[in-house]
Amino acid sequence: MPPAFRRHAVLAALGAATALAPAWAPGQEGASQFAMLVKSRLVHCAFYREYEVDRRNGDHVLTEGRSNSLTHFQSIRDGRASQISTRMAGSREVRVIETARFLHFIDRIEGMYLLTTVYGCIDRDGGGVCLTFGAVQSRHFDARVVHDPDAVYEALKDLSDPGFCDHSFIGVQEASTRR
Repeated sequence: MPPAFRRHAVLAALGAATALAPAWAPGQEGASQFAMLVKSRLVHCAFYREYEVDRRNGDHVLTEGRSNSLTHFQSIRDGRASQISTRMAGSREVRVIETARFLHFIDRIEGMYLLTTVYGCIDRDGGGVCLTFGAVQSRHFDARVVHDPDAVYEALKDLSDPGFCDHSFIGVQEASTRR
């Protein structure tokens, strides 16, 4: 399991930072925890090469706005999604697999795989709806990912880039796609 972390959300409009403690245990809620994410038109993820460390208490921290890469998923349906990433040009179709424990987005790139795994809720609104999900992203050559993405995630999670995904953007429009 990736180390626990506190996410610092930079509120640009207010110029303030808020620390949010995780309220999840991976696999605790089952696959239904991803239902809103899978139904969302837009999912945005930020990934980091490593965690920063809070000097006051030693907690692992991901600071919004300081990510090393961004990945955007849209048009999620029928086991597919369109992916746009800051690590490569253009939009790519990826496979979406929801298992009993995790949600995986799998991109095959010239024999290599880019695996984005969403593993649990880390921030809820006042009504209990999950707004932000913990996630990791890995690049690898393990072809098992197509048939057993949970096993590949478990094998690579400690070597993966930590991050988070959300679907709560207001006023964001889908990028145009060729259909």
